[in-house]
Amino acid sequence: MRVVVFCEAAADFRTATDIIDRVVRAMCPAWVGDLLDSTPETVRTWHHDPDGRPFFDLHDHDKYRRDLGVRPRHGHFDGAPNMPGALMASSVFRIVRALRRIEPALDGVVLMWDLDQQPDERRRGVAQAVTDALSWADFAIVVGLPCRMREAWVVAGFVPADDEEQARLADLRRELGFSPVEERHQLDAQDESAKRSAKRVVTVLTQGDPDREARCWQEPLLETLEARGSNNGLASFLEAVRTRLVPLAVRE
Repeated sequence: MRVVVFCEAAADFRTATDIIDRVVRAMCPAWVGDLLDSTPETVRTWHHDPDGRPFFDLHDHDKYRRDLGVRPRHGHFDGAPNMPGALMASSVFRIVRALRRIEPALDGVVLMWDLDQQPDERRRGVAQAVTDALSWADFAIVVGLPCRMREAWVVAGFVPADDEEQARLADLRRELGFSPVEERHQLDAQDESAKRSAKRVVTVLTQGDPDREARCWQEPLLETLEARGSNNGLASFLEAVRTRLVPLAVRE
């Protein structure tokens, strides 16, 4: 399968695509996992943007749209005013439709976007765009909406690996008054330096080590990630990958 990933940063891309690979590996026959180990491009390919990045930067979506001659969407969605994020998400899906005219082998799009300070509004806005696109899109659509930021998914997968990490988690629990792993929904601060910022908590737990951070979504059981991701968008993302991308990975 060949997929276009729209996200805000390389870290978002790594998180989303690692999780996709894990779900594909878990749900497909063993030979698919063998191919992911040896020649992953025979199972899935991430479509590069015009600058050679393996993902399309959401900050540049207007530029992509103009370069491809895609007209911006205007007006209501099914008679309702557009919510925050609806027009941006609609542009993403229309860009993929234009890309498919150039490369028909494109199978789907993954939109990964932090909900930030507008969790309810952005979620509804993206849902408007998805509902609209499903009436004409001939490609799979997968949406990942971390609430409030990607780091919430990292916290969800943190399992102390030794006494030192257990001590860090205990210190954070005393500082915050709750366990950031068990009560992730309380990490609602957008200011990265705030006590309840998921980004700050991840930095403390992983000591700023990107490889340790990655282990938070690479190592725990998928069932653990799903159970801990029920209120931060991770469980919904896992379900979308299972139902919309996994069939594409084994269709050959």
